[in-house]
Amino acid sequence: MMAALRVGLSISEYNEITPHELNMHIKAYNERQKRDDNNGLALAYLNAGWMRAKRMPAWNKVVEQEKPKAQTPEQMLKMVQMLNAKFGGSVVNKQDEGGL
Repeated sequence: MMAALRVGLSISEYNEITPHELNMHIKAYNERQKRDDNNGLALAYLNAGWMRAKRMPAWNKVVEQEKPKAQTPEQMLKMVQMLNAKFGGSVVNKQDEGGL
């Protein structure tokens, strides 16, 4: 039961799962811990590199995210046509079907 509590399961959840499910929770917890440890090491490595850097990059350049650019209607149509062709869709012309 201590293992279940360590991985974040409540006692009621522990009482309702099978040993196999408990094992899956423990494996997932261990993978999360390993990923978090690796992230921490990566941050420490980058921090050490930046401490030795002669010129520190500007913070807004480090955390800046690329903003999506607005598409023109023609670009949107081209993208839809490409995705339609990629996923095997068919082209339907509303005028041929007597639509609007």
